[in-house]
Amino acid sequence: MQNEYKIDYNKGLVETGSSKRTGYIKKLFDRAKAGEDITVGFLGGSITQGSVATDDTLCYAYRVYDWFVKTFPKSHITYVNAGIGATDSEYAAARLSEHLLSKKPDFVLMEFSVNDECNDHYLETYEGAVRQILNSKPDIAFMLMNNVFYNDGASAERIHRVVARHYGLPSVSMRTTIFDAILAGNFEKAKITPDDLHPNDDGHGLVAGVITTYLESVLSGKTDGAQALDSEMTDGSQSPDDKGTGLPAPISLNRYERSVKYDNRNSEPVLKKMSGFTRDETPRTAVRDCFKEGFIATEKGSFAEYEVTGSCIAVQFRRTINLPAPVAKVTVDGNEDTAVILDANFDETWGDKLVLTDIYMSENAALHKIRLEIIETHPDDKGDFYLAGVIVSG
Repeated sequence: MQNEYKIDYNKGLVETGSSKRTGYIKKLFDRAKAGEDITVGFLGGSITQGSVATDDTLCYAYRVYDWFVKTFPKSHITYVNAGIGATDSEYAAARLSEHLLSKKPDFVLMEFSVNDECNDHYLETYEGAVRQILNSKPDIAFMLMNNVFYNDGASAERIHRVVARHYGLPSVSMRTTIFDAILAGNFEKAKITPDDLHPNDDGHGLVAGVITTYLESVLSGKTDGAQALDSEMTDGSQSPDDKGTGLPAPISLNRYERSVKYDNRNSEPVLKKMSGFTRDETPRTAVRDCFKEGFIATEKGSFAEYEVTGSCIAVQFRRTINLPAPVAKVTVDGNEDTAVILDANFDETWGDKLVLTDIYMSENAALHKIRLEIIETHPDDKGDFYLAGVIVSG
C-alpha cells in the first residue's frame, strides 16, 4: 500500500516526545515481549470508532491492535475501542474514566483533531483529557494522533501539539503524510475517503501505517525521544510539578481534568425535580451506543431541574432526523437573558447526532440551578427530545 500511494510514513512523527514518555512505550514493549498481558485502548471520534470502514476489523484502531498481536505473539492483547462518532475532547474528559480508564489500559492513543476546533477552549478540554490519562497509571504508554480534513487540511493539530509538547507526548500527523501526498498529486483523495474526512478501508490502512511506523521506530530503537525544537510549541520540561502529581503545571485553567456526566444512572444527588420526562431503561450494549441511559420527553412543558457545583456546565441531547421534533430551553440560575435553545431537529440525513452544548462557563466553581423545559412541540412530531445528560466540570 505504501508503494501504491507513495506516502512517506517517516514524516508522520510531528512531536517526538520526551525520553521519559518514549521510554514508557519501550518498557511496555519489553513487557509484551516477555509474555505479559497488556491492554491497548483508543479514544476518539468517528474515525476511531471506524466509520466508513466496511468491517470493524478494518478500522485503523483495530489494525494497530493487530500490529501489537502480531508483533508480540507471547502476550495476550486486550483491545478497547472508546471511539464515539461526532464527539470531541470535551465529552471525552467526562466519559473517559468510564469508557476507557476503567479497563486499565497500558497503552492509549487519542485523536480529536477533526472534532475539536483550533481555539483555547479545546486546548483546555484536550489538556483535561490528557491529564486524566497521564494520572491513571504512572508509566502509561501514551501517544497522540492528528487526523485532517482532506479537502483543505483543516484540523486542531496546532493546539493539540501545544499540549503534546508540554507533556512530552509523541504525536503523529495525517497532515504531514497522507494529506501531503494528496497535495503532491500522488493520488486522488477520493481513493481513500468518500467525504474528504472519513477514511475508507484503504484510508484506514494508511492511517494505521503512520501510527505503526512510529511504533516500529520505537521498537527498533530508532526513536530516542529527544524533543525537536519548534518555535510554535511550548516546552513543558521546565514547568514545575503540579501539586505532586509528577506532571507539569497545566497551561490552561484546567477545569476539565475534573468532569462528570450526570445521566439517569447517577443523577439522584443533583436532579431536584422532573416532570414529563421518562427514563430510558434500554441497556447500553457498546460505547458507541450513545443514545441510552438518558431521559425522554414529548410534551410541551416537560421539565428537569438540577443543582450542580462547577465552573463549566454543558447539556447533551440528541438531534434527530425524525422530523419534526421538540425544542427545549435551558436556563442557569433563572437568568432568561442567557437562556440557550436546544433544538432537537437535525437537518442532515446521515443519522441522529449526539450534541454537547455549553450553557455556562466561569473561572470559579459555584452552586448553580439549571432548568431545562420543552417549549415547543408539533402535532405531527416524529421525534422526541432525548436528554442524554448534564456535564459539569471544574
